[in-house]
Amino acid sequence: MAEVYNLAEYRKQKELEKLAAEEPEDEIPGPTLEEMATVMMMSSDELFVELLARVEYGESLREDLLSTSTLISELTNRALHMELLCEMASKLGE
Repeated sequence: MAEVYNLAEYRKQKELEKLAAEEPEDEIPGPTLEEMATVMMMSSDELFVELLARVEYGESLREDLLSTSTLISELTNRALHMELLCEMASKLGE
């Protein structure tokens, strides 16, 4: 004989999950697509010099306003990728 399931609780739970997902959380805003595109087109040297100017002189060298956190994130990602590549290359020689 087939079992009968009560789906009312399941539906209620899914509705609550859906409402919770729709509520905005206190998230830290990330970079805009324009910021991401800008930093990806910049060379590592440009990123480094821009960040250095902000740290040393408290000024930006660029007219477009890029957040410091976006610069740091991009430089960090590039540094991690370079480190990984160097590690992989050093294992090829062994």
